[in-house]
Amino acid sequence: MFEPNLGREIISWLGRVQQISILSAGVLFLVSALGVVYSAHTTRQMYGSLQTLESNQDDLDSEYEKLLLEQSAWANYTRVEQLAREELKMIAPLAKDLVLVGSDRTGQNGGW
Repeated sequence: MFEPNLGREIISWLGRVQQISILSAGVLFLVSALGVVYSAHTTRQMYGSLQTLESNQDDLDSEYEKLLLEQSAWANYTRVEQLAREELKMIAPLAKDLVLVGSDRTGQNGGW
């Protein structure tokens, strides 16, 4: 019923299963270690890129603030009035030349 070498074959087979298990665990350990190294490397690269982008953002924010100041200086009412007088030869109208346009508030003639 039982072969005499069956016990040896079972022990041999179990030994091979144990070796395969150890080899599989070693391969999994190596793959996991390589994954950790790759993940750490990628994280460092992304962090470097983030710092570069944040530095660029700070530079752009600073330039934007300077441009806002420059815009407010160019759009100053005193400067606009001076340019209108000097370059366009514009003058304020006299009080007698002003015409006031009123609105009909009764609701007739397109009033409010």
